[in-house]
Amino acid sequence: MPIKILEKLKIPLLEVELPSVELPDFPPKPMPKLDDRQREVLRYALMDDLADVVPFAGDVASDVAYAELKRLMKPEEYERFVKENKWLPSVLAALKVFAE
Repeated sequence: MPIKILEKLKIPLLEVELPSVELPDFPPKPMPKLDDRQREVLRYALMDDLADVVPFAGDVASDVAYAELKRLMKPEEYERFVKENKWLPSVLAALKVFAE
């Protein structure tokens, strides 16, 4: 059942009717079942994200983590991961790839 937002707005001396805005029901997707390889990918993705906090050593750690991500992921997964990682953090990009 859609959620209706601001059907009528009552202001003293005025009654304003706004167009009905409805949000669709979208239950959250269940968390995908992850195997050991996918969990390992998520560990390295988290390492990649957290390495950005540390100035110089973080760059090295991030490069190592990214190389491991490339090694652990299947080629088609890695292509989608790189595409999603342009605007999402590594962990979320990996989760999005595994959820599809």
